[in-house]
Amino acid sequence: MEMSGASGKVAVITGGAGVIGRALAGQLVEAGARVILADIATSSGEALASELGCSFIETDVRDPDDNEKMIAAALDRHGRLDLVFLNAGVSLQSLGASLPYDPASIDLDAYRRILSVNIDGGVFGVSAALGALARSGGGAIVITASVAGLIAWPPDPVYTISKHGLVGYVRSIAPALAEQGITINAVCPGATGRFEPGQIPDGLAVLAPETLAAAMLDIATDTGTGRAASVVADRQPVVQFHEFAEVEGF
Repeated sequence: MEMSGASGKVAVITGGAGVIGRALAGQLVEAGARVILADIATSSGEALASELGCSFIETDVRDPDDNEKMIAAALDRHGRLDLVFLNAGVSLQSLGASLPYDPASIDLDAYRRILSVNIDGGVFGVSAALGALARSGGGAIVITASVAGLIAWPPDPVYTISKHGLVGYVRSIAPALAEQGITINAVCPGATGRFEPGQIPDGLAVLAPETLAAAMLDIATDTGTGRAASVVADRQPVVQFHEFAEVEGF
């Protein structure tokens, strides 16, 4: 992406205080965008916003009202909305649930939290943003799914449910959003960030958050829509767009 692609744009990032959110916000600010970080982690979110010179709003993405307030804050502060990165997400591992997953013994709290943060956070975020994006002349939504939304991932089937759901949602609503001048895409990263020994399978390549953030900016500022793009370390190209099998009769 040319750095001017985001210049002057107003961008919202959920999960903004996390590893991916930090990298993405930094690149957006460097590109000249005005950024609103949204996260449930207030202290780290406010600290990052102060460091980068952007705004922060405490947001629980599971709550439709919080999503509406997040978008209203962007409009109040900047008068428009152009880019929305729905990046909040959790997994069994991040919640400290027992691993490996046992389908005969479900941790209901972890199960419900994963589905509510990952799926509801995406659905409610899209719903809240559409009116503001349309009134601003169109824009882009990028949802952070996962490689686990494209493949079977036995280590965490609940996380896999949620990410498959996001990919299907993006593909299903893209045609209607295109009529309003809004693109929507799913970015599907492999393991990203920093991990302790034993947290991921041995030999699995780890993606730098900065590499993922650059891919997210590229996807947000081109014209494609309804796509699922994997972003995986140690391969070329790092970003690959995926086709899906047709089903005869549909």
